[in-house]
Amino acid sequence: MAAGSITIAKAFLPHISADWYFIKHHELFFDITENVKSYPIAAYKQGASPFALSQSTYDLLQKQGGLKPETDWNYAVGYRFTDSLVQASLYAYHTNFKNRLQQITSGSIVNPISTVANVGGVTMNGVDAGLTLTPIRSLSIYNSISYNHATFDDNLVEPGVTYHLRGQQVVAYPRFMYKNSLSYTWKNFDTHFDTTYMGTRNFSYTGDMKVPHYWLESLGARYHFGSLGRGFGFVKDLTFEFNIYNLTNTKYIATMGENGLPMTGDYQSFLVGAPRQYFGTIRAGF
Repeated sequence: MAAGSITIAKAFLPHISADWYFIKHHELFFDITENVKSYPIAAYKQGASPFALSQSTYDLLQKQGGLKPETDWNYAVGYRFTDSLVQASLYAYHTNFKNRLQQITSGSIVNPISTVANVGGVTMNGVDAGLTLTPIRSLSIYNSISYNHATFDDNLVEPGVTYHLRGQQVVAYPRFMYKNSLSYTWKNFDTHFDTTYMGTRNFSYTGDMKVPHYWLESLGARYHFGSLGRGFGFVKDLTFEFNIYNLTNTKYIATMGENGLPMTGDYQSFLVGAPRQYFGTIRAGF
């Protein structure tokens, strides 16, 4: 880890919000805030931190004044509706980031060459919508969808090379996500079925390498026996649960960028998602 000290000071970080229940069950709200991010602490090549650089690079950036904290302004507005049958929400936001630090990696996976670069500004616009229906007692149907358009504001210029980042979706950020959950409870028994969609993500900063989208389903059931009695009264709150994760055995990329992401092209910095898995659980209190 590079040796040195950096002071981040921001004397005034405004945060303004309001909530208005204008009609029964109906609610409007807005939120405006400014934030500043502390520099993360990471060892050499281990993250998007100025301390993850070599000592000579760190000293040079300090001398040139190239180390600046990441800041952002966030603006949000939303609507909620709540009653016994329907709960709905719609949320829109706009965020401007400045001095975004990113870890950029090249070379082989066993001997990566990593650097930390200030990629400039990022503009993020998004909408989240959620809907929960309870048409009959004990049945709940939940749906949520989100759209996120987060793009770099500037190209990255290195000595003799210009990387065309401007307008590209930020790495590892999907544009679309969707979630659905169907759950039902009857006396001591409950079951659920869940679906998740993860959209395409940029794997490289220039967007020439992408991680494909995927659908993921899970299924589970649980039964609560309570106290057994008849000689087994010392066993309380006995519960049996069984879950299947990745029901359709989808092959997908889960985590990405744990060793940094490339400026362009491919780099084996990701983890493959788990295959179909079965979990059986028995819980009891005594």
